[in-house]
This record gives sequence, C-alpha cells and structure tokens, in this order.
Amino acid sequence: MKIFSLCLVKDESDLIAQTLTAAAKWSDAIYVFDNGSTDDTWALVRELAKTEPRIVPDRQDGTPYSPDLRRLLFDAHRDEADDGDWWCSLDADEFYIDDPRLFLADVPATFEEVWAASFEFYFTDKDADRYARDPSAYGDDVPVERKLRFYVNNWSEPRFFRYRRGLRWRNGAWPERLGPACPTRIRLKHFQYRSPQQIQKRLNTRLEAMARGRFLHEMLPQWNEAVPSFRAADFAASDLQHVPRTWRDRVVDSSMLIEDVPGRDYLVDESALPPIPRPRPDWLAWLGRKTEPLRRLVR
Repeated sequence: MKIFSLCLVKDESDLIAQTLTAAAKWSDAIYVFDNGSTDDTWALVRELAKTEPRIVPDRQDGTPYSPDLRRLLFDAHRDEADDGDWWCSLDADEFYIDDPRLFLADVPATFEEVWAASFEFYFTDKDADRYARDPSAYGDDVPVERKLRFYVNNWSEPRFFRYRRGLRWRNGAWPERLGPACPTRIRLKHFQYRSPQQIQKRLNTRLEAMARGRFLHEMLPQWNEAVPSFRAADFAASDLQHVPRTWRDRVVDSSMLIEDVPGRDYLVDESALPPIPRPRPDWLAWLGRKTEPLRRLVR
C-alpha cells in the first residue's frame, strides 16, 4: 500500500518545512503545487526536496486558487499508483494525530474514502496577550505546536480516497462516484491562524479569492460565534462586507475552546461535525466498478 499526497501551497513559508517533513514520514510521495507564493515558500520546498526524495516540487504558477487544482497533480501522477493505494488531499497547515499509514492499513476494502476530524487551533486572547509581552514566541522559527494551545474539533471533510484504475476525476475538489466512506474519522491538527504576521498575510492573500466567493467561512457576520461549530453556521449570510481586515479580527475567546495540555486525548465531537455520507444503494455504480476490468480487456 502506497500513499500519495497532493499539496497546494501559497505563502506558507513559516510552516511549510514542518508540514512536509511530518507528512514525508507516512507519504510515499508528496506532489507540491505552488499557486503564486510571494514569499520563500517555493524556495523552501525545492530545498527540502534535495534531501527528501518523497517531496516533489511539481509546479509553480499564479493560477488563482480553485479546488480543482489538486486534480492537475493527480492527473500528472496517477499512473504511479496501483489499485488499493491511497491519495491524500494534504493542506499545507495540517499535521496528523493518527498515523495515516497505520489508520489506512486497517480500513476495510469495502471503503474507498476517509474523512478527517479536524482539531482547529486558533490564535486566542491569551495568545494576543502573550504576543504583546514577547513577539518572539510567535516567530517563524518557533514550531507551530509550541505557539498555539487552544483548539476545538469543529470541522470534517474527506481527506483520503482509495485508488482504482477505473477512477474518474474530471473536475472539482474530489473524484467522482467513490465507494462508501469509512465510518471512523482520522484525526488531524489544523493551524490556520498561527501568529499576527501570518494571519495578516493570510487575509491579504485571500482577498481576491473571497471577492470571487471562495472561503465563505472567512466572511461570516458572526465569525467568532461560529467557531465552536461551523456545521451550524449560516454560510448563506457570508458577505464581502464582513471580510476581516486585520489579524485582530481573528482573535478568538479562549474560553470557547479546549486547552491543549499534556496527557489530554483529542476526542472527536461528532455533534459538531458534518456527517459522513452514508452508503446509498447504487447498483449501477457497483456494476460499473465490477465490469471495469472486462471493459479494459475488450478495448
């Protein structure tokens, strides 16, 4: 079983070396697409690749963000996979709590998709106070898990899919007509908001995409109140008038979150997460998968 990771990056120089180094421990290859970094992100990726062959700097261009970009990486490298291998949608600011290699090895063959339980770490009022006293505690050279201490398990989405030669991915963020999703979620830590300087750069970088209707969660009128459970948030209320302008707009009240202390387990809160789609009876999709080998023989 191999694991191939598809990673989109843009202006993640404070974190990208940590992310790729961690993911290289369980990925057989990490294909990286930089869609327009203006900092040292791409140079760092290329430098890491010199000593870690699993990291593959695939391409860099200024293509505006789209969920479809990972498909381009998949199309370029799908021939390297065999039936039963896994592909990961790897974000540049995610670190896995569960070892994906061990987790995926235990997923029964009937499941073709795995969702993540995302433990979201936020920059809080306590971090803002600490930053005011000691800005160096949030410098780019500080490991991210030493910066942030408060989180909530408030999001989940698909992160892995099982490969088969008949798989189709023609557009969008995810392949088409996958089989049932595993009912157990793999856990990860997500560090979107890491320091005042990084948060400000993130907001500035995303202004154009937000104007095109992307990143709706950044434009919620009551963003702070939505943090405990984005599942309950009204994304229809997202509007450009609510675009955050400064890093202070992303400071979260620590009392709403869980403090990350040694020995405390990361418990999945199913009530706060989008539900994993339940398998639907779809005999046509099943028949299509079963007859794919026969179709290949007669082509």
